[in-house]
Amino acid sequence: MTIEHDFFGILGSDDEGEVYWSDFAELGDQDVQIDLSSPDEASVSAEALDIAAAMVNALEDLDSEARESLVADLSKEASVTSAYIESELEEMDPEALEDALIWDSGDKQIDFLRSIQLQRVGFHPHHHRSEEHFAVLEYSISPDETDALLVVTIDVHGDPVLIAVEQ
Repeated sequence: MTIEHDFFGILGSDDEGEVYWSDFAELGDQDVQIDLSSPDEASVSAEALDIAAAMVNALEDLDSEARESLVADLSKEASVTSAYIESELEEMDPEALEDALIWDSGDKQIDFLRSIQLQRVGFHPHHHRSEEHFAVLEYSISPDETDALLVVTIDVHGDPVLIAVEQ
């Protein structure tokens, strides 16, 4: 069985029913990996695919909203974003860090968040209820220098559900 969608094309499933699609999208002057996956084809609705397609088409807005949630997280007492920034500032080679930080306003944390690069957006259309993680945006300050990712998970409405660090 396969699913056909105007944006994603034909989404086939493997023998176990898993659905997967992958491509790249432009964001500014960089390419961002976009993928869509579901462990069960039957749980993927046309509406969820339409929402994912709209988010891909509005990637700049999606990125901007995710970065705003990271800025908002800075004000929390136990901020995941602050911990990630501090860790990367301490662990990265100073020269590589200088190359990675493209902003210099005097506010290191804000400059850091302006400088991180969106590496990948993963969509999970089977998670189409508002409290579930519909999309995962993965950011890195320097993909060649560090494996640590700052991850923003959003729901089907584009609202942040979780901010985490992955190694």
